[in-house]
Amino acid sequence: MTLDERLACVVEAARSKKAGHIRLLNVQNIASFADIFVFMSGSSDRQNRAIAEAIFEALKGLGERPVSQEGDKAGVWILMDYGDLIVHVMDENTRNHYKLEELWKAGSEIELPPDIASQP
Repeated sequence: MTLDERLACVVEAARSKKAGHIRLLNVQNIASFADIFVFMSGSSDRQNRAIAEAIFEALKGLGERPVSQEGDKAGVWILMDYGDLIVHVMDENTRNHYKLEELWKAGSEIELPPDIASQP
C-alpha cells in the first residue's frame, strides 16, 4: 500500500527533522473523531517544535491548515488536529508515560515507506 499524498508529506517532513519512532495508525473504525493517528518522537522540546513546524509547512503547501494545534510553547507534546488526521509529536518520556498507542492498539498499522535518505 502506498501512502496518500498527505500522509507521505507528513512522514517526509517528520523525517527531514529526524523524528524518531514514527507510527501511523488507522483508527477510522474505532474512533468517531479521526481516521488516522500519527505518532512520532523528538529528543527535545526544540526538536519537537521543529518537527511540528516542518509538518505544518508541508501540509500548508497542500492547502491544509490544522483545525487546532496545542503544546507548541512547552514542546514536550505537540498535537496537530487536521480533522480526520491527528499528529502527535512527543518526547520519549511523555510518549512512554501516556502510552496513547496502547489505547488505540485496535487500530491497524499503516506501513511506512522506506526512508530514502537511509538507502545506499
